[in-house]
Amino acid sequence: MSKPLRVGIAGLGVVGAALVALLRRQRGALERRTGRDVVVSAVSARSARDRDIDLAGVPFFEDPVALAATGPISLSN
Repeated sequence: MSKPLRVGIAGLGVVGAALVALLRRQRGALERRTGRDVVVSAVSARSARDRDIDLAGVPFFEDPVALAATGPISLSN
C-alpha cells in the first residue's frame, strides 16, 4: 500500500467537525477504494474549545497558515 493521504482540516465548525467524523467513520471504505489510508494529520480553528469530536493525538493550530506548513507539499503520488 502507498503512503497515507494526510488531510489537514482548517476550521472546525459544523462542516469541519462533520468532515473529521466522516473521514473516521468511512476510513475503511476509503482505504479500500483508494488503496491509501486517509489520516487527519492536523486541525486548525480559532479556539481549542470542545467540539464533541475526539482530536486526541491530532496536532491543533490556531493559525491555519501554520497548519498548512506542517509538512511537505507533494503533488505526486
